[in-house]
Amino acid sequence: MFYDCGWADDGTGLEVVIEPWMEGLFPALKKFLIQKKGSFISQDSTMEDASKTDLSNYSCKEKVTNDVTTIGNNEMFIHASENNLETNKSSLKVIDESVTDHVCIAPEDNDSTQRTLAIAGKYNIDILSQEEIQCLPIKLCSFPLDKKLTLPAQSPPYLTLECVDNSEGRTIQVNSPLPSAASQVVETHVVSVRRLTSADAVKTALEVTLRLPKDQDRFAYEPGDSFGIIVKNKENEVEILLNLLGISDRADKIYELSVLPNTKKKAAAVPKFIPVKSSLRYILEHCVDIRSVPKKPLVRALLEYTSSPSEKRRLQELVSKEGASEYTKNIREANLTLLDLLIIFGSCKPPVTTLLEHLPRLQPRAYSIISSPLVDSENISFVFNVVEIPKENTVTYARKGICTGWLFSVYNELASNGTDLNTTFSGLTISEKCNVCATIYLRSNQNFHLPKDLATPIIMIGPGTGVAPFVGFLRHRQKIMASNPNDIIGKSWLFFGCRHKEHDFLYKEEIERFQDEGILNHFIVSFSRETTACNGVKYVQDNILKHGAALASLLVNEGAVVYVCGDAHNMAKDVFEAFVSILQANCNQTENSARNLLAQMQIEKRYLQDVWT
Repeated sequence: MFYDCGWADDGTGLEVVIEPWMEGLFPALKKFLIQKKGSFISQDSTMEDASKTDLSNYSCKEKVTNDVTTIGNNEMFIHASENNLETNKSSLKVIDESVTDHVCIAPEDNDSTQRTLAIAGKYNIDILSQEEIQCLPIKLCSFPLDKKLTLPAQSPPYLTLECVDNSEGRTIQVNSPLPSAASQVVETHVVSVRRLTSADAVKTALEVTLRLPKDQDRFAYEPGDSFGIIVKNKENEVEILLNLLGISDRADKIYELSVLPNTKKKAAAVPKFIPVKSSLRYILEHCVDIRSVPKKPLVRALLEYTSSPSEKRRLQELVSKEGASEYTKNIREANLTLLDLLIIFGSCKPPVTTLLEHLPRLQPRAYSIISSPLVDSENISFVFNVVEIPKENTVTYARKGICTGWLFSVYNELASNGTDLNTTFSGLTISEKCNVCATIYLRSNQNFHLPKDLATPIIMIGPGTGVAPFVGFLRHRQKIMASNPNDIIGKSWLFFGCRHKEHDFLYKEEIERFQDEGILNHFIVSFSRETTACNGVKYVQDNILKHGAALASLLVNEGAVVYVCGDAHNMAKDVFEAFVSILQANCNQTENSARNLLAQMQIEKRYLQDVWT
């Protein structure tokens, strides 16, 4: 082996492992090739030279100093004992003075917890009590105190803040490109909110209709397109975060963000999605994702600002190589957020610049359009399940999704005002019913559209809210068929699945009308929680297998296009495997040839997916 391996996962930042490893790879490779060409260099000297490159931090030579065993510059063994856990609080304040003056709170603020609870009470947020927090699995150390832990190196700080305006001021909007944008940003108004599921359904599905601006050319869409809603973090969560950081009194001042002089971070720059001049409240509310699961580099940075020895030790465990499973179980799989961590580890008081260095961009939320511009050119509709995150073993307070929770609050507000939520308000002015705006943009589409040739058969698979684009497809086809009654229209299949036919069967009546009118030829439904489920059919993939002969013929003989919309974790994979199986069973295909056929269909845009995680 001419070069040591580098190991990383999606919880480790690229700058911690991957980038240094790549920098050292080619110098080591060059030396190895020189050796192969005949230069008399022993393997030991080759490895020694390679370790002297920028990747010296991956050398396996240990340097032992007191209680800390260092592996190069990138990893260290921390020998945790009773003595070295009694850390002096001042040693935890590894903060640049220019940052400290503006955005850091001293760890000795004993009133922080009470203020947090008071703010939470003001906004009706039920946070776990201190007694409950102390019993959380994430709070309990898993290793003996004398266990050596391997920690990644801390990412070098690179941002600093300076107050440029002592008075409250308007923030400066950042013009960072939006992901997958295919249009300009447009302002829309909520026209209606309609509940599609029963009150006792497991999930709450809502349909929201938005009124497009009059200059609709800025938002020219087709059925199958999706759009992004520009969201902001919840005000109450931002308020709690500001309090936890000790900067509530400075939240609305205007600060200038710049690169820290003499930073050791390579290619350091202010993140493009953060305004150079803005208020801290605006940045935390609109720019960074405070709901994202903290990655290991952020957790590694947080432990440097944790004054409690026991809490610091636990954070060391969570970020260590030995505690990898602890991090996965207690942070990543539990969908913990930064707020959860700061509430659980109450002595952790990082400067806000540390958070801005690590938090990702607050991404727009994407939704499939359920409308057809041929049916309604003024409005677009979309459907979604309200995301519920309960308070349990690790999450410190119950919450809903950022965007779905906001829209659910709109629904509740309309309901409390006595609005008929099952009626569209298109005949009324917006101000008469709802004055809620949504900023949206059209997203680029990877050919998830109806075939240009109407004679092409289509197979649509969309369980739950995945049925949304296909309702748009059918509405569009209905209008086209009415205008062109003599055209040949290809066969159409729709596979839909839900839990209970009485609780969450979305668009049942409308889809059945499409079938009665010949717009849709086959409507195949499965119910995963019905006790009377017949012949083992519970999911959409079960029905695909059941109708395998007809579907395989459509794929192989008639050039059908397959559309899959919904969950990427299980459903999309299971549906793909079902198609592999029916091709094997009905077309004399081997498994490899069936997979190759589907791969070719993907290349030809005949097997299309619109899936999410």
